[in-house]
Amino acid sequence: MNKRNTRAFAFGILIAVIAFGTAYFLNKPGQTPNRTIDESSAKKFLQANSYTVLTNEEYTLLQQTDAKDQNENKEVKEEEPAEENTEQEEESQKVYQLTIESGMTPGEIASLLEKASVIDQAADFGNYMEEYGYSKKIQLGTFELNHNMSYKEIAKIITKS
Repeated sequence: MNKRNTRAFAFGILIAVIAFGTAYFLNKPGQTPNRTIDESSAKKFLQANSYTVLTNEEYTLLQQTDAKDQNENKEVKEEEPAEENTEQEEESQKVYQLTIESGMTPGEIASLLEKASVIDQAADFGNYMEEYGYSKKIQLGTFELNHNMSYKEIAKIITKS
């Protein structure tokens, strides 16, 4: 192949790339120029995708009935016996303040939590912290914990993650 043929071939490729590039950038598939959305087509689209369509009147009526239901629930809650208040007081009494200081190991933290009856087994909690990578992210500070929390919840609180 001589120089002249090579130049002609390269020029042909250049022209083809320009033609394809122009067609690619000027032709936008899926867009129609006169596309308009009216109320009925929007409503059909929303209902087809499992949405509920309400008018303003229906919406205000729904809000009013919801407010009435909430007022009725408040009245029922006020009539409940004082027995539940004692249960809530017991729950609030079992909150433990954990203070993590510089130099504390995950094992020491776990043993403090076990002594305070926040967790059942210090070894299990220590293993959980190591296994899921929380032991390297422990933050210094004071944290409120209770005995109803899972290992994951406790770990997220003391690592602030």
